[in-house]
Amino acid sequence: MSILRTPRLLPALLLGAFVLPLGLSGCSFSFGSNPTISADDFARQVGDAVVEQLKVPRPIVDCGDDPIDVVEGKVVHCDFSAEDDPTAIYDSQTTISDVHGSDFHIDTKIDDAPKAG
Repeated sequence: MSILRTPRLLPALLLGAFVLPLGLSGCSFSFGSNPTISADDFARQVGDAVVEQLKVPRPIVDCGDDPIDVVEGKVVHCDFSAEDDPTAIYDSQTTISDVHGSDFHIDTKIDDAPKAG
């Protein structure tokens, strides 16, 4: 699938779902039974991947409030919207893989249609 390069996030989202793979190092981790990352740091890294790979303005990404376990195969749902239309909210699924300590890989798929209001 070719990636449309557009100055706005929503037109790219409306053309279809896309997957963004990216290897990351966690920002603020805590280690217990499973390493965790704050939802805000995770959302920031997912947003960074969108900006870097699609060359679009930074989206608004909300991954909730609870710390996220960084474990192989974990799927995290985050909400995406654009600064110019924050009422159109898209669901995304980010899968965590290749976990090695605080380093991990994410693949993010953003739905091609906004959530029903």
